[in-house]
Amino acid sequence: MADRRDGLRSLRRRARGGSGAGPAYPAHWEADIALRDGSAAHLRPILPEDAEALQAFHQRQSEHSRYLRFFAPMPRLSERDLTRFTTVDHRDRVAFVVLVGEDIVAVGRYDRTSPRSAEVAFNVADSRQGSGLGSVLLEHLAAAAREQGIDVFTAEVLPQNTKMIKVFTEAGFDVDRTLDDGVVMVSFRIDPTARSLAVMAEREHRAEARAMERLLHPESVLLVGVSSHRDSVGGRFLTALEDSGYPGTVHLVSREALELRGRRAWARISEVPGPVDLAVIALAPEACLDAVEECAEIGVRSVVIPTEGFADSEHGRSLQRELVARIRRHGMRLLGPGSLGMLRTGDSPLSLSLAPHMPRAGRAALAGQSSALSAMLLAGTDARGIGLHEFVGVGNRADVSLNDTLQHWEDNEEVGVIGLAMESMGNPRKFTRIARRLTRRTPLIVLRPPGSESHLPPGHDVRRSTLPRRALDQVLDSAGVVQTGGVDHLLDVVDGIERQGLPLGPRVGILSNTAALGASLRGAADRAGLRIVADNRSVPLSPDPRLIQRAFTTMAALGEVDLVIAGVLDAQGEDAEEVLRQMAIVARHSEVVLLVCVVTGSDRFDALRGRVRVDPQLPPVHATPFAVVRAASGLLEAALRPAADDEEPARREDVDRVAAREIAERLLGDLTGAGSPSAPGGRAGAGTGAEVEVEVGGEDVAALLAAYGIQLLQGRRVADEDEALARAAEIGYPVALKNTDPVLRHRADLGGVRLGIPDAVQLRHAVQAMRKDLSYSSAPLEVQAMAPAGVPMVVRSVEDPSLGPVLSLSVAGDATDLLDDIAYAIPPFSEAGAHRLVDAPASAVKLRGTRGLPPADRDALADLVVRVGLLAEDLPELAFLELYPVLVAQHGLTVVGAGARLAPAPNRTDGARRTLSGPPGA
Repeated sequence: MADRRDGLRSLRRRARGGSGAGPAYPAHWEADIALRDGSAAHLRPILPEDAEALQAFHQRQSEHSRYLRFFAPMPRLSERDLTRFTTVDHRDRVAFVVLVGEDIVAVGRYDRTSPRSAEVAFNVADSRQGSGLGSVLLEHLAAAAREQGIDVFTAEVLPQNTKMIKVFTEAGFDVDRTLDDGVVMVSFRIDPTARSLAVMAEREHRAEARAMERLLHPESVLLVGVSSHRDSVGGRFLTALEDSGYPGTVHLVSREALELRGRRAWARISEVPGPVDLAVIALAPEACLDAVEECAEIGVRSVVIPTEGFADSEHGRSLQRELVARIRRHGMRLLGPGSLGMLRTGDSPLSLSLAPHMPRAGRAALAGQSSALSAMLLAGTDARGIGLHEFVGVGNRADVSLNDTLQHWEDNEEVGVIGLAMESMGNPRKFTRIARRLTRRTPLIVLRPPGSESHLPPGHDVRRSTLPRRALDQVLDSAGVVQTGGVDHLLDVVDGIERQGLPLGPRVGILSNTAALGASLRGAADRAGLRIVADNRSVPLSPDPRLIQRAFTTMAALGEVDLVIAGVLDAQGEDAEEVLRQMAIVARHSEVVLLVCVVTGSDRFDALRGRVRVDPQLPPVHATPFAVVRAASGLLEAALRPAADDEEPARREDVDRVAAREIAERLLGDLTGAGSPSAPGGRAGAGTGAEVEVEVGGEDVAALLAAYGIQLLQGRRVADEDEALARAAEIGYPVALKNTDPVLRHRADLGGVRLGIPDAVQLRHAVQAMRKDLSYSSAPLEVQAMAPAGVPMVVRSVEDPSLGPVLSLSVAGDATDLLDDIAYAIPPFSEAGAHRLVDAPASAVKLRGTRGLPPADRDALADLVVRVGLLAEDLPELAFLELYPVLVAQHGLTVVGAGARLAPAPNRTDGARRTLSGPPGA
C-alpha cells in the first residue's frame, strides 16, 4: 500500500515538473465519484505499482466475469499481462482504476487503433455490478480520449454480456452494433450529445440524491465524543437526538463514562457493533482523522463533523483535505466539517443539530453553509414558526454541498419551497443547471451575502470567478432562482410560500384601514414594480373588525387579484388575531395569497406574531410596509420564474466542430512546441487554462468563426501606403482604415479609425496622417470594407475558472462599460434564452427602434449569440473571444472586428464527466 502511494506521489511530481523519464502522469484525470447506491469511490489513472492489486481484483472475479472480459477463463494474469495492463502512456493507451479503500473495484481502458478511434473495455467487480461504475468509467475514458484527439470508441463484446452492451447503448451516444463471428462489434462517436448529457445528469441526480437519502435517514446513529456535560458539543447533539424522538438505534462513544443518560457508552469506536448508518464525530480536528478510519472498519456509511478549526491555518486546511480523502477512499460521505448538523420532521423525526427547538413539521427545506448563517436560519425559522421538512448545515462543504441538497429535494413531494444561505459556490455552473430544472416545480429562494466572493469563509476551497458579482446574479436569475438580500428577507419569502403557496398570477391588491398607511404600501409596491390592479385605502378605522373583513372579502372574491397586501393600523380595541383568521379563511377559499402589515405597539405586535408562530393557518405578519412589499415581491418572483426557460438548447447544422478544434490544436501545438497534451504547459498540466495563452487574429480568428457560421468583415493588414492601396483595390472602395492596437482599433475619437475613404488619394493621405498622429503606436494598420450602418454591439465570451464559458452582451461605447450595462449568461442557449440575453441590457432599447429609427434585426443578433455560445461550449480552449463592433442593421448584421485568445483546456467544474466537488482523494 505504501509503495503504491509513493509511486503516485512520484508521478504527480513528475507531471508538475514536466521532466523525468516516462510519460507525464495526468493528475487532472483523477476524480472522486458518486455511485448509484449513494457511496463514493476514487478514480485515477492506473500505475505500475497497481500490479498486485490488479491481480487480486482479477482473482476475486467469478470465472464467468473473467470469461466475458477476456473471452477465456484466465484464472490468473501472467506477469507479462500485468506489466502490459499497468504500464500505459496516458495518450494512446489509457487505463483507469476505481478504488474503495485500497481495493480495486473496477478497471476501464482504451487502446488507440487509429488516429481518431480507440477500442474500449471495462471490468467491474462482481459485488459492484449494477452500481453505475461502468457508465462512470465510460464518461471519464471518453473525456480523456477527446483530449487526445479521439472521436470514436469501438468494442468487442460477447452477446451474452448484456450488462456491458447496456452500458454503451444507454449512455446516450448513437451506437452502431453488428454481429461478426459470434461477437458483437460496437462503435459510436464520443462527442457529447444533448441525449448523453441528459443521461449523465439524470444518473448524477440519482446518485447524489441517494447519498443524501442515506445521510438524512439513518436507522442507526453513532455519537463520538459525548461527555457528561450537556453543554459540550457531543452532549448537545445527544440532547437534540433524544428530544426529537428519534426511533432508531443510538450508540455512544465516550472515554469518561460507561453509561450516559441511561445509555451504554463504548470506550472505542472499534467496540461498537456495526454496521452503522451515520456517525457524528465531535472531536478535535487531528482526532477526527483517526476516528474516520475506525468508523470505516465498523461499516459507517456517512459522517457528520461539527468541529471547527479545519480552516484556521494552512495546517487546518491540510487536515481538511486529508479528511475528505480518507472519507471518500472508504466510500463514505461527509457533512462538514464545521456543520451545525441536520434535522428532519414528520413521521420519522430526527435532530442531529444545534437548533434551539424542534420546529413544527411543514413543507420548507432549508440549508446553510457556515455555522453562523445556519444558526441565523434556525433562529429565524423558530421566531416565525416556519413549517420545516428538513434542514441541513453543510459547514465548510468539503464534501456534501448545497448542490447535493438540491438533488435530494428535487423529487421530494413533501418539499414545497427551498431556501439556501450560501457564502460560496464550488460549482456554480452545476448549481444553475440543477436550479433550472428544479424551479419548474419548486420555488428556490437564495441568499448570497454581500462580499461573499471577495471574503470567502475559512475552509471554503473554491475557484474564484474573474467576473463581477452581477454576472453570477444574472446567471442565477436566468435559472429561476429568487435572490434575497438578507436572512430576514429569505425567511419572509419562505414563510409566505410555506404557509400559503404561490400566487396564481401577478395581480396585486392593496387594502388599508388608513389612507396614510395605504399610501406607504402603494409607494413601496410601485418602487418594487408590482402590478397593482386594486387599491382600497378607505376602510374606516374602527374597532369593528368586520369592516376590514368585508373589504377584504370584496377584493378577494371578485377573482381579480392573486395577492393582497393588507395594511392594518391597530386600533388597540380590536382582536387582531381574529381579523387575521377570518381574512385567512376568505383567502384560502378565494385562492388568494395574503400578506399583512400590522402597525401597532411592540408588545402587541410581538404577541400577535407569537400567535402566528404557532398557528400555520394564519398569514405572515410584518411590521413595516417595506418588509411586507419585499416579501410579496419574492413570492411573485417565485411564482413567475418556473416558466422562464424549459426549452432545449438551440443547434445549428452548419457548425464544423472538427475544423475549430483543428485550429485550436494547431495554434496551441505551435505555442507549446509539441502538439501534445503532455507537453509542458499543455492540457495535462492545465488547471484553469490560464497558464499559457496565444493571441488569435487575422485569418485564424476568421477561420475559427467561420467554422461556426460567423462571417467576419473582410479586411487586410498592411505595412505601408502601397500595400494599403493594393488591398483597398482588392476590397473595393469605400474602405475603412484602422490601427490594430487593441486600445485604438475601435476608437475613432482617438484617431484609430477613419471611415468612408472614397479613393486611393484619400487613402494615402489617411495612412500618412494616422502614422503621424499615432506615432506612439507601432501596431500595423488594417484596410477593411465598409459595413452597412447599424446599432453597434459587443459580444464577448470568457472561460471563467468558476463558471466555465460565460457570454456577455452590451451596446458598444464607453457609457455602457462605465455604467456596467452588460448582460451575462451561460451557454448553450435556447432560442428564447438567446433573445432574453439580447433584450437584457437597458440600452438594448436602441435595438427596438427609437426616435423614428427603424428597429434592428434582433433575430440575427440572437442567432449570433447562439453560435458564439456553441463555440464557447464546444471549445474549452477558447479563453477569450470578442466580437466588436457588431453592427446590427435593419436586416442582418455585420461582425466588423474580432479578437480571441486560446489556452490549454481547463478542467471545467461541470464538464462531460461526473465528479464529486472538491479536490480528489489521494
